[in-house]
Amino acid sequence: MNVLSVFNRYKVQIVDDKIFDPIREKYVHLTPEEIVRQKTLKFLMKRLGVPANKIIVERGLRTLGVEGSSKRIDIGILDDDDLIMAVVECKASLAHNDEAASRQAQDYLLQLNTRYFFVTDGSVFNGYYYDTTQFIRLAKIPKYDQWYNYPKAEE
Repeated sequence: MNVLSVFNRYKVQIVDDKIFDPIREKYVHLTPEEIVRQKTLKFLMKRLGVPANKIIVERGLRTLGVEGSSKRIDIGILDDDDLIMAVVECKASLAHNDEAASRQAQDYLLQLNTRYFFVTDGSVFNGYYYDTTQFIRLAKIPKYDQWYNYPKAEE
């Protein structure tokens, strides 16, 4: 899904080489990837209807129950029981790493036992659903309240 025009409308607060993160409620170091993450947060809340209290940012897999891992997810989205339902991987540019970013998000999805993963660079936002046997690329990104209506693989 092309999201460049949508992401370009989202304004971010930048002060002294720091950008404000509304989920963590603090300014964080400004990087190209952080700009993508902050605009992705706005997209998730405004466009997909994800409640702010269902979003976690920059969490270590170990704190999410994956023993021995030092990796961190960019964004996690929680379900009604506050379990991870989706992982979002943000990259400054997917031009040369789309496949690597997708593999990274798939790995997180499998370790965390989630159903959805998304990958974005601020110009494209690709979504996938895992039905326990295969990854299904989503033709359209559903709103948060529709995530329990799992897509089916084409026969």
